[in-house]
Amino acid sequence: MLNADKPLIWGHRGCRSLAPENTLASMELAHAKGADGWELDVVLTRDGIPVLLHDLNLLRTTDAAKHETFRSNPPALPWRFTLEELKTLNAGIFPRRRCGRKDWGTDTSFGVQPIPTLEEALRRSAELGLWVNIEIKDVSNAMPGPMAKEIVLRTLDVVARLKMEESVVVSSFNLAYVAECKQHAPHILTGMLTPHAYTGDAAALAQSIKADAWHPGHKRLTQAAIAHVRNAGLAVTPYTVNDPARMVQLIEWGVSGIVTDNPQDVPDL
Repeated sequence: MLNADKPLIWGHRGCRSLAPENTLASMELAHAKGADGWELDVVLTRDGIPVLLHDLNLLRTTDAAKHETFRSNPPALPWRFTLEELKTLNAGIFPRRRCGRKDWGTDTSFGVQPIPTLEEALRRSAELGLWVNIEIKDVSNAMPGPMAKEIVLRTLDVVARLKMEESVVVSSFNLAYVAECKQHAPHILTGMLTPHAYTGDAAALAQSIKADAWHPGHKRLTQAAIAHVRNAGLAVTPYTVNDPARMVQLIEWGVSGIVTDNPQDVPDL
């Protein structure tokens, strides 16, 4: 799947340029705009439920600051609250000043968008036939120790219960998480995330943790680095590529796919 003949288009947190990120509405819009799959971010609630959230707090992408439960009990960290409490929040807040857009303000047309659980997101993705890149957020230095150690197994449990092992890629900047995923579920594809500034031997590092793919920041990515990793039998899927000209260049250089906020702007391949 990762090394398909045609590069796969992954909507970053759904269709983040046009809809509130990490919501079912964003995922559905990515599908409508032609994405093959979408990337989402996972953290745990206090009761151990994987939910979709990029930041390690709730303030940017929800209305937590307006809710007494969260205002009177700071900090607004997702693992300090139960799923029932998080479901009272609206994740449908959509500031338009992002992803290269020039219009400012807040789009409220999406209404109330609850924070989805990973299970809800995967079920809807399966209905639409979308691949899913599950990025497990690195909570190793943020969450309480015992809880942080559960995030990989809790994520894998949801994937297994829904029988979606062949439709997901599990990725993380925390390479120990990637290695742990392979240890417990060697049949599930994994991706090694690295920052834009990474210049090491990505093939060797990915192979050391048995990753199937390299997900690099695209800004310093070179044709030679792509070729080196592809020749090692690994997929290369850079993020977050929003300029159509850069998309074309990376595709010509042989990437396996691209992650973009703007699936609506991908040129015809």
